[in-house]
Amino acid sequence: MDATRLCFLLFCLFLTSVSSLRKLNNIQDLKNITYAKSAPRHGLQLLFWFAQKVVNVDQNILILDSNFDPSRGDFGFHHYGNREDILPSLSSWQSYYSVGNLKSSGANALPAYVRKYYRNTNVPERNMDRLIISVKLNKPNKILSMFITAYDLQKNDFNPADTYEIDPALLLQIGEPYNCTVDKSNISGIYTISRNIKDTEYDRCLQFLTETGYSSADCKHSHISQRKKRSPYLQCNAYEGIKLEIKATTEGFSKLLWEVPATMMENSKYVYIEICQNTRSSETNEVHTQVRSKLNIYELSGAIDTSVSMTAGLQPRLRLYPSLFDFQFTNPYIWYGPEFDGANGVIPIKVEGFDASLQLYAEDGKACARLYIKKTFSNWQSVFYYSWVGFYKSSQDKNDDYSTYQYANRFTKIDNYITHNYDIYQYNSSLAIAPGVQIRFLLDKKYGKVLAQTTPWEGVEAMTILSSDCGTPGQSLQPKISSNVPVYFYGPEYNDVGLQLYTEDGKACARLYIKKTFTDWKDTFYYSWVGFYTSSQDKHADYYTYNYAVKFEKMETGNENYDIYQYKSKLAIAPGVQIRLLKDKSTDYVFVTTGPWKND
Repeated sequence: MDATRLCFLLFCLFLTSVSSLRKLNNIQDLKNITYAKSAPRHGLQLLFWFAQKVVNVDQNILILDSNFDPSRGDFGFHHYGNREDILPSLSSWQSYYSVGNLKSSGANALPAYVRKYYRNTNVPERNMDRLIISVKLNKPNKILSMFITAYDLQKNDFNPADTYEIDPALLLQIGEPYNCTVDKSNISGIYTISRNIKDTEYDRCLQFLTETGYSSADCKHSHISQRKKRSPYLQCNAYEGIKLEIKATTEGFSKLLWEVPATMMENSKYVYIEICQNTRSSETNEVHTQVRSKLNIYELSGAIDTSVSMTAGLQPRLRLYPSLFDFQFTNPYIWYGPEFDGANGVIPIKVEGFDASLQLYAEDGKACARLYIKKTFSNWQSVFYYSWVGFYKSSQDKNDDYSTYQYANRFTKIDNYITHNYDIYQYNSSLAIAPGVQIRFLLDKKYGKVLAQTTPWEGVEAMTILSSDCGTPGQSLQPKISSNVPVYFYGPEYNDVGLQLYTEDGKACARLYIKKTFTDWKDTFYYSWVGFYTSSQDKHADYYTYNYAVKFEKMETGNENYDIYQYKSKLAIAPGVQIRLLKDKSTDYVFVTTGPWKND
């Protein structure tokens, strides 16, 4: 009896420890805890990135980006067994996945602001934070629960006292309002702006960290004083003003971009930037395999085209020598820039209707393609017998204007150490990797059935927005409205076309942006229709209401490049509402879908 009671008490203690996990519902809750509040911790950066780029909130349900698959190893996600029992137990058809281990190869795809302190720090705290999600194995894009946690460095286990559940409402608060300057004389109220996606995201992350009380003060040291210790590495380095980045030139070579604070330049006799080639990781203090290029730097900022071909593992490293003596006899101060992951930080794109994905990456300066084939898709070679991947210099090229191509069943299978669920096949083309390059997966020898197309290679995003959507990020960190930006698509029979979800009088409405050069769009879209859905999880046939595209009403004011047509439905606007443009009366082919609506 005593043993039974003891077991019962231990079981009750276990349930209490699990159920006592605190849930964070908003930014204020996040501010009130001490989790990851100072450098070199990266837990808050990880949370910000996840809310910005990976997950959507649909009617208080967390939905992963449709292209994202944690079982594929995206961004370093991997299965988590909950051996510490800090999280609730799951059924056999559910699984936990964890991300944030910056040692993993997939973590190189994470943004530079997540990995910054890891690259430039050699203290244990730089890699102790994790983000964990639970999903259904048969519905891996629907998140059941989400947590942030951290290792107890003394026990090498996750710490229950540093583990929190994340409410969807908190993720909604981590938004991305846009800054823009508009021309008040534009009566249509529609503007096109360009923005550097990475810079905007970095600035938003800094704002988020400031709002939540993150501090890097304890992580700052002078490289001059540190030099007196004759140590080539700082324990903790947090110079915010240094920016190192590698981009692609039009010929497939690497372009080095840099910014160095004036005080650092003034205190350094010699300044170099090396482009190094890593073979395993950018682990701090790891001896790099090869210096591919060494450049003398005399200006605070600039850009230089190099002769180094774009390939995975490239990393810029800033080397500062305070004096001639340091240059000749001692080790320099080194700042590690982000390591290029080969795919430019972009995960594979799903091949519509099949358990397969497509990814564009660079190797030896050439555009290359990877196919991720789920192992359960055993007959893929017969299904894709006529399927092919086209390589295009521009996303504006028509499907038959490819630079080169290869049939899917002729791709070469590679050794896969990333995931057990997928086989990986790849093909290296002769096309130089360059801004704008894109690859597309076409189902057959015809040019009309594009099942997947990647985003253009490292371009600057052009966005069409409404003046009411412009805003300056405030301290309240208002949630983003992902549906207010038109989603564009194109094909062999039509020019650029955009679909936009907006609201008027509390109802869900749709706009079609038709490029003025697309003069026969009504013939092409004669049977096409826009469906209104109460949730992004609804099947195509389960629309609330619809209207044919040719019956949309033309607005009197458009803009220079587009005519605009709109339709007001009877569906009340609410979180999760979505619209989709379908090709014809069947529900098999969807041109484009908007993101789920998110309220202010």
